[in-house]
Amino acid sequence: MNANKIKIFLFIILIIFLILLFIFSIFGMSISLLSVENIKSSRKEKNNLINDLKINGVNAVYDENSNIYYYSINNQYENKNYILKLELDKGYKYKIIDNSLNIVKVTYDTPIKIIIYNNKYYCEIKLQFTNLPIISINTSDEITVNDTRTEFEYINTNTKNVTISNNAMIHIRGASSLSFDKKSYKVEMYNKDFSKEKNVTISNFYQGSDFILDAVYRDPSKIRNLLSIQLWNSISEDFSEVKVNSEFVELFINDEYKGLYLFTEPINRKKLNLKKSNSNDTSIIIKTNGWYMVDDNSNFKNITDQSYLFYEIKYPNDNELFPKVWDKFMNMIYSYYSSDEQNTFEIISNTWNLKNYIDVIIFNAFIDNTDNNLAKNNYFYMNSLNSKELYIQPWDMEYSFGLEYSFNPNENFASKNYDNYKNIKTLFKHEYSDEINQLLIDRYWNLRKNIITEDYFDNLLDCYLNELSKGSAKRDAKIWYEYDVEKEIEEIRYWIYQRINVFDKYVSDLENE
Repeated sequence: MNANKIKIFLFIILIIFLILLFIFSIFGMSISLLSVENIKSSRKEKNNLINDLKINGVNAVYDENSNIYYYSINNQYENKNYILKLELDKGYKYKIIDNSLNIVKVTYDTPIKIIIYNNKYYCEIKLQFTNLPIISINTSDEITVNDTRTEFEYINTNTKNVTISNNAMIHIRGASSLSFDKKSYKVEMYNKDFSKEKNVTISNFYQGSDFILDAVYRDPSKIRNLLSIQLWNSISEDFSEVKVNSEFVELFINDEYKGLYLFTEPINRKKLNLKKSNSNDTSIIIKTNGWYMVDDNSNFKNITDQSYLFYEIKYPNDNELFPKVWDKFMNMIYSYYSSDEQNTFEIISNTWNLKNYIDVIIFNAFIDNTDNNLAKNNYFYMNSLNSKELYIQPWDMEYSFGLEYSFNPNENFASKNYDNYKNIKTLFKHEYSDEINQLLIDRYWNLRKNIITEDYFDNLLDCYLNELSKGSAKRDAKIWYEYDVEKEIEEIRYWIYQRINVFDKYVSDLENE
């Protein structure tokens, strides 16, 4: 072999070496150059060959039932090529089945098949991309209505802090929803020894110590509560800076996929921007949990517990202040609830913040909020015992936009009662005065300019549809009950269009009276 041939040969070897070095620098030394057939023929299959899986520095979460790992991937990679780099223990290698190199096109429909092996064994796994954040909860104890210690992990590659790991307490929450197969949860963050609560920044909007994982079980569209929250955030901007934020996540508990959930901020003192309590004064938050009205014969000053009938003090936490809170609160609402006649402008304006009250009435009436009124599923709040008016924060609005209550998820579901508009004029038993009716009319036409519009709702619905149509809703339907989220959202769109037409006519008729 002459000198020129030797130089060419060495040059080719160098090029091959540089190519291999480039590949390994991108994919890591665990990438396999062997064929799948070669790997299988020379090794034994072994389930659970690996315990944990990390991809590009981010944990993948395992579902034991389907043998699928879930990976929350940044939205910017959708329908684009993505370098899949698995971080494995020393001695382990991997190969993506059906791919010559470990570059995959990001889609959310079909899981990717991967073979992982060492010198003796191999196993096949599946990897599912999801466009949603992932929450993983692990505990050795049963989760009940009482607090249980857990290890909590939040994974979202669309946020600055991709992974949040922390100790947490979790319990099942709800009232009638406790009977549902799919449970909702309350989660509270704690420090290392669980001695006190800890504030944690999660997602792009939340900082606090506790939050809710809403199962949205009864709603086949999964969006009604979120849509209601967004609408109320928009309507209430004229009198309040309070905005309740939520996002969809996929939940895993002890390596078991639990489906689609709505991560939601709680209503508390910090969220409502209320002052702390002291010996002389306190802000007040009262939650209404039932339909029971105030007992006309109650001796308000003797109420010393946290709860009375279906009213519950959420703040303050100091039980020495409870008598003062009840005395203030009950006397404020007594005239409103005990009136056998029409509630006058004077009674309403002396009880509630008038702007807030008008907006709540229109809001509840428009969305046909059948499980919510001023005696149920609201938070009442004020900033001081010396305050002269109550504010209302709606809550738990799943039964809206045509969805009627039922324990059986196969019975419902969304009715077409978009012409049910009675609540615009009557609130459960009182007709409004002329002054209040005029305020309702004026405010409604004002909201029709840019909030209660087809375009406003179309933008929200299109966003939800885009988010839920990438696999999460189908996975949820597979383990709980069958539903078609795209069909359900389009039915809500139609319901809203009809609802707007009906309300326009009704308010016009009311105006002409």
